[in-house]
Amino acid sequence: MNKWLLIVGVLLEVLGILLILFWRIDDMLAIIIGIAIIIIGIVLFQIGYWRIVKERRIKENRKR
Repeated sequence: MNKWLLIVGVLLEVLGILLILFWRIDDMLAIIIGIAIIIIGIVLFQIGYWRIVKERRIKENRKR
């Protein structure tokens, strides 16, 4: 599941950037929604990353 959070986070960041670049309806709306999507993607990526780091630390401590 943690790897999926990383993947979803990156995909949301890319989606947000593409939305900002190519949306033609209302530029201000595209920028606001794009930034919100990018922030959600960054948060999901960080959650997944730190869960993986935490699991590795727990596994290292068990081996000792």
